[in-house]
Amino acid sequence: MTSQTNSIETNADARKMLHIAKVLLGLYAVVSVLTLVAIVVLSGNSDIVTDAVWVRGSILAVASLITFALGVSMARGSRSSYRRVQIIALAQVVAVIVIECLPGGFPLWFKMENGVCGTLLLIVVLVTVARSVREVFAAR
Repeated sequence: MTSQTNSIETNADARKMLHIAKVLLGLYAVVSVLTLVAIVVLSGNSDIVTDAVWVRGSILAVASLITFALGVSMARGSRSSYRRVQIIALAQVVAVIVIECLPGGFPLWFKMENGVCGTLLLIVVLVTVARSVREVFAAR
């Protein structure tokens, strides 16, 4: 890991991109946890908080915290965390697209929240495939 850390330390562009990814993953975690808080507060209204919202919202809150932790590790030079962040972020973007396309599966407010999270994660995916970042984590 030392050679990867040194590569990050000497590559200003990669360092900047990884910082951006970490911040975006932090925002994703904040939005997801606040959404779970909203779900708890609004749980008395079954039109606003459905069983599907409870399940997906709970999973996203936990997953977002794990993904953020991986993002912090990635920004420090962990190649395995880099791969995990790429896979998780891309999978979540695909899941958001599917959710947005399903008619009636989730209330509009939850689809909007998912759209925000999906956008943050799409940017993370794009940042992690930037040439400077890929070069830092290239197999040695």
